[in-house]
Amino acid sequence: MPQLYRILTAVLAFTGCVSLVISGEINPLMSLTGIGLFPGYYRFLKGMPQAPRWAIGGFSVLTLLLFFFDTLIVSNDYFLSVAHLTITFQAIKSFDLREPWDHLQVYFMALLQLIIASELTQSIAFGVIFILFLITLVTAMVLAHFMKEGTILRIGIRKAVVYISLLTLLITVTLFVSIPRVSGCVWGKSHIKGIKSIGFSEKVNLGSFSELKLDPTIIMRIELNPMIPGPYYWRGMTLDYFDGTSWNSTLMNLRRSVRRIDEEFVVQPFSGSVITQKIMLEPIVSDVIFGLDRIISVKGDFIRLEKNPASSLFIPKKGARRLQYIVRSEIVTTTQSTDLGIWKRYLNIPDFLRDKINAFTDNMLRYERIKPLSDLQKANAIERYLKKNYRYSLDIKPPKDNINPLLYFLFESKAGYCEHYATAMTMMLRSAGIPSRVVTGFSGGELNEYGGYIIVRQSNAHSWVEAVIDGRWRRFDPTPPVLIERPSVLALYIDMLRMKWERYVVAFSLSDQKMMVKTISTPFRLPLMPDFSLRKFYGIIYVLLPISGIALIVFLLKHLRFRRYGFVTAQYLKLRNIVKNKGAEITPSSTPSEVKKEAVNLGMDDRVEDFLKLYEKHRFGGKEMRGEDKIRYRNLIKEIKKQFK
Repeated sequence: MPQLYRILTAVLAFTGCVSLVISGEINPLMSLTGIGLFPGYYRFLKGMPQAPRWAIGGFSVLTLLLFFFDTLIVSNDYFLSVAHLTITFQAIKSFDLREPWDHLQVYFMALLQLIIASELTQSIAFGVIFILFLITLVTAMVLAHFMKEGTILRIGIRKAVVYISLLTLLITVTLFVSIPRVSGCVWGKSHIKGIKSIGFSEKVNLGSFSELKLDPTIIMRIELNPMIPGPYYWRGMTLDYFDGTSWNSTLMNLRRSVRRIDEEFVVQPFSGSVITQKIMLEPIVSDVIFGLDRIISVKGDFIRLEKNPASSLFIPKKGARRLQYIVRSEIVTTTQSTDLGIWKRYLNIPDFLRDKINAFTDNMLRYERIKPLSDLQKANAIERYLKKNYRYSLDIKPPKDNINPLLYFLFESKAGYCEHYATAMTMMLRSAGIPSRVVTGFSGGELNEYGGYIIVRQSNAHSWVEAVIDGRWRRFDPTPPVLIERPSVLALYIDMLRMKWERYVVAFSLSDQKMMVKTISTPFRLPLMPDFSLRKFYGIIYVLLPISGIALIVFLLKHLRFRRYGFVTAQYLKLRNIVKNKGAEITPSSTPSEVKKEAVNLGMDDRVEDFLKLYEKHRFGGKEMRGEDKIRYRNLIKEIKKQFK
């Protein structure tokens, strides 16, 4: 057995196991059996004896018992237990590679591992591993075929591997873009873990954002059209009730479905300029939809969209999955008008804080030169005061026992982060009789020039204030600006590649398929064809794709038919076909002498005899055909072919 074939088997086994490991979902303890791959394949590559049958059988029984233990107790997940089982199987099989069928078992198990890994990870690294697996598998199968034919030592397999690998990739891509997309996942539930992002639930504790501000995990990538200058505020949820230590939303039970027209959810009417945001949201443990202020419509591959009275948007039962959608927002300086009937909920101040907050706010506003102050002037004054007299810091000491965190921020530490500033301003505005609320979401982001999109991270998590000014909600941000370190050029370029992978591979959707069909069908939409519908074209495409694939396979197989035998044998087979096509009785077992006899009977001249002498000399003499012999050999078959045309 060629050493290359052994190496390919080892590579395939390791590739399958690595695809599971990079997902990050595998239990390290239950995967320790994978260490056995190293001594197993070391022995295999060195040609050492394989493990005895009784040992393989005993470990196989233990593996089965371990699988049930893993399923019922350790992982408590059948899917992950199967993943652990495949790693153990690969380790055992590395000590038991005796027959060709054993190698096929390794190939099949590696393929199964990649299928499982595709459900556990969406990383671009998986794409690299998949391509490596595909090329390695094709090479191994081609090599196995030539070993079976007994021609492995006389031919080169490079062209066959390249052609078949390209063909396999082409078929894979064709199937990927043509198979209709459906919602849900293969195994009934998603095994992709959602990113925990605080601030988008019914209750948010004061101070909970600190753990997010140091987390560089990417939450979403956004393409803007037109690309307007910042600052950007990606609005998420509104919080209206403060109990002194945490914020709550009292509107969660007042959701209603948003009207859908065709494929677009119409949130509210608009009359101004519109900015479009193509958002790719990573899997997060939240059903909130993000977008710039005053969202007027949302378009995406989801069935239902809900809205509460504060214009926060939600996708019911979203689950922890990546989401791609398009938001259109109206470019305005204020948000939507407010219902006077619900203002009362936005004036609440906890009783035990009321007196201190009222006194603090009155004292601060007393120093303003303009008398009397309008609501807008009061809001601007409070915003300026907090920015000027307080310090932004994530490293703050927790308040002592029995000290309220908001009062501790206002009167003692005078340092905090966005939650403290937004809470303080909201309470001060309410003290001044101005309805206000806290909004949670993300602010800013990094512009990636290579991909033309904005990167929003966990560290961009932010909270700000909305207050009712002249009957409309207006945004205020009392948090002082913070200097953010820009990522390196290399980091931005890598993220661009990752974004393309996630956008056009992981998140390839039914909408993308429809857009592709529309693009392809554009040249066919001519005035002469008024009845040509998209549905008809879609049907034609589904018929033509497999036919084209089959035709391409036939062409390549015909082109490669003789290449598998090497130059000398391939030319000899051409001569046999020429003689056979002229009516001679030629079988696969016919010898060169029999072929010569049949050719003479057909009236062929001495060129056949010269050709066969060269064939026998180099085919059975063990000498490679080069130089003049190779040129003469090729010319002889051409002349013979012309003679019998």
